[in-house]
Amino acid sequence: MSVEDDVRAAWGVEPLRGLWEKAREALEVASPPATFRLELPDAETQRAVGELYGRPMWGQGTRISLSKLDEATRRSRFALGLAEALEILHEQPLTRREAAERDERRERTAETLRAALAERGLATAAWAEPWTQWLRQYGRVGDDELPAVARSAAKALGALALAEPPEAWTSRSELAASVGGAHAFDNGTALSRVVLKAAALAHGVETPGNERERRALWERCGVTLDAVSATVLCWALPLVGSDDWSQGVRQRTAQGLPTHLTHLDLRAAPARLVAPGTAIAVCENPRVLESAVEDGIAHPVVCVSGRPSTVTRALLRRLVDCGAVLHYHGDFDWPGVSITSSLLAHHGARPWRMSAADYREALDQAAANRTDLPNLVGVPLETPWDPRLSELMSTAARAIEEEAVLPTLLADLRRGLST
Repeated sequence: MSVEDDVRAAWGVEPLRGLWEKAREALEVASPPATFRLELPDAETQRAVGELYGRPMWGQGTRISLSKLDEATRRSRFALGLAEALEILHEQPLTRREAAERDERRERTAETLRAALAERGLATAAWAEPWTQWLRQYGRVGDDELPAVARSAAKALGALALAEPPEAWTSRSELAASVGGAHAFDNGTALSRVVLKAAALAHGVETPGNERERRALWERCGVTLDAVSATVLCWALPLVGSDDWSQGVRQRTAQGLPTHLTHLDLRAAPARLVAPGTAIAVCENPRVLESAVEDGIAHPVVCVSGRPSTVTRALLRRLVDCGAVLHYHGDFDWPGVSITSSLLAHHGARPWRMSAADYREALDQAAANRTDLPNLVGVPLETPWDPRLSELMSTAARAIEEEAVLPTLLADLRRGLST
């Protein structure tokens, strides 16, 4: 016979059954007690427990010390600790009740979240499982709140742009109202926290840690925090309308002033903004637009000021819908490449001096002028409009900001970009 068989034959007898059950019960609680109460209903139980424990047993019950019982099983001919003996006798290892309950609670949480996501067709999204695991461990949502939060979060996530740039935009208050409360997505709410976590995972960015980062992530998903704070910088837009709104923008241009348009402005704007075929220069850095204003260049310019905001994309889409032709130039760095790719793919923009030859020319000009260029950092990206550009940027490992090629861009604007 094996050692396990010997243990079961010697200790798995009826008079000791209560001892082992009580010992397991005591060891599996979150904080095991020092002793436990054991009933001794008859003489046979008293004898068996006394022989194992190492002292005579009298009366109908006694207190058993866990540490002394462990010492007794180790002193026995089997030389087993109490936990090992219980695993053999009961044919299952000890499980701390707290851990088991925690695992069970987490699994219930996961099932609730998966069911809510499945209702919105999101259960198979790449971010769904990491989000579920995060919420199980760190989401800080109470069991009683979880079903409602899961349903509301899934409904909101179904309305967000989590893979592609948004085709349309909604305000955060409208989104909140759609899930049952005007303030559901205010900063600090459980719903805001769990939805932004899913959005961060979907877009492959860090969880936002401040108001600026939260705003950027909401906008990346097609949500505006309000209709007035986000703006897009414009210069000399050749508006065709005779309405007060169009005349007001044209008056600013006549005074040599650029215009910051908000979502509220775009709501008030006429449906038709510019004539079909209008060439619009789109730049990344406000310095390009500012220089065009200072030099009195009348070519229309829109500045995206980094990654395009929701109002920027809304204006660009409106212009394209009117038949305008967008020409985009940005920084020669990997974020600039990402923005270029997005605007070309989703707004039909044309690359403006964003070829490998343009990058090489800028490198040579910087070398001739002994201008120090910043290192190119980040993960290389493809440049489908000119595959050679990505290769050359990776090789040269230097970033070129728009200001470094400003004279060339301004010369283009003076001549006018073709349609």
